[in-house]
Amino acid sequence: MNGRSFPSRGPPSRCSGDSMHAPSPDLLARLTDTLRDNTDRLIELRRYLHTHPELSQHEFETTAHMVARVEELGFETFVRPEGTGFYADLTPANFDPTLHPTVAIRSDIDALPIEELNDIPYTSQNPGVMHACGHDVHMATVFGSGLSLRELKDQLPGRLRLIFQHAEETVPGGATEMVDFGAIDHVDAILGLHCDPERPIGEIGVRPGPFTASFDLFEIHIEGKGGHGARPHQCTDPIFVATQVANALYQLPAHNFDARIPAVITLGTFQAGIAANVIPETASLSGSIRTISPEHRDQLDDLLRRTIGGICLAHGASYELKLIRGAPAIHNDAYITSVIADVATDILGDNGAQHIPLPSMGGEDFSVYCERIPGAMFRLGTGAQAPRNFLHSPHFNIDERAINVGASILARAALRLLHEKAIEKKTDRMVQPL
Repeated sequence: MNGRSFPSRGPPSRCSGDSMHAPSPDLLARLTDTLRDNTDRLIELRRYLHTHPELSQHEFETTAHMVARVEELGFETFVRPEGTGFYADLTPANFDPTLHPTVAIRSDIDALPIEELNDIPYTSQNPGVMHACGHDVHMATVFGSGLSLRELKDQLPGRLRLIFQHAEETVPGGATEMVDFGAIDHVDAILGLHCDPERPIGEIGVRPGPFTASFDLFEIHIEGKGGHGARPHQCTDPIFVATQVANALYQLPAHNFDARIPAVITLGTFQAGIAANVIPETASLSGSIRTISPEHRDQLDDLLRRTIGGICLAHGASYELKLIRGAPAIHNDAYITSVIADVATDILGDNGAQHIPLPSMGGEDFSVYCERIPGAMFRLGTGAQAPRNFLHSPHFNIDERAINVGASILARAALRLLHEKAIEKKTDRMVQPL
């Protein structure tokens, strides 16, 4: 794709001629006015959430707080029995899921085990826990989209669903549990966003197709035969074996996969021994595997076992391998991505939506929803305010003007998709055989 701007696309061919059903300028102006009038409210919400972060699977107070907030807007809420994570519906009168669409907007709600180092009035009050990935911002923007669309409830052509998902930062992640809870039942499309501190305020990043990588973990336990450091010939040195394994793992993607399709194996831990003059009995390694290719992901289980097994066999060691499946890769729906880009261009100007040339090798369990229903995520420019202001940094912070930008894009994209999906459902019923 030439240039950085993301080209807009027209509506699907089946909807051509139905532009009269698109959101009217008056409705869009009401969304803008509502968000402008509630700017301070959204910033206050984000700062409250930033002050009170909670770790994955422990977001009890966060869930309760957001439930109370969205219920004030008139949404019907559905909380998981475990007390973390929920979804909320804004349902117009006479809604029928067979006749009318549902569009969902998702936010994650958990924080990270990081000690915040920002000197700000709303710094984390939970020692060792911080919203260093911007989930406080995600919650505020998704809440803002619901706040603005609430004003149009009686004019919505379908149901709006807000998903506040727990445990995004863990493996396998909370999205699967939300799916099992029914969060995307009868949902026709889903939207999401992620903070991007490397992107300026007033700009978003969009990319159809591969957007993030899959994320899996592995743990390797190698058992040898320990002994005196002066007599390695009497031992089976697990450290030596583990180093051969480590070198082989780093070479696996390059020698087994098409080099044009990214795949990354990273070792994060290497643990063995307690004394400099003793060959230990065991050594342990752990790391992560990332790829945008589902085929590569499926092949890696066998590749790991054959590689580790062959090296251990050659040196007389044994091993145990544990694989932990995380989130699959996000593959953004091309049309929904074009809707987001069109909406962002309307709001931010011609350069507001920038094409992301390469997928991120980070993981995001928004992919779990996109495997089941059409969906797309975009990157929200939050403005880098300091050299160390990157994701998962103890200094992470944002330009809070980004909240209204994100909320406005989500609200307008959801409204447009509701209108277009309503036309599709109507067309489908009209062409059904008698």
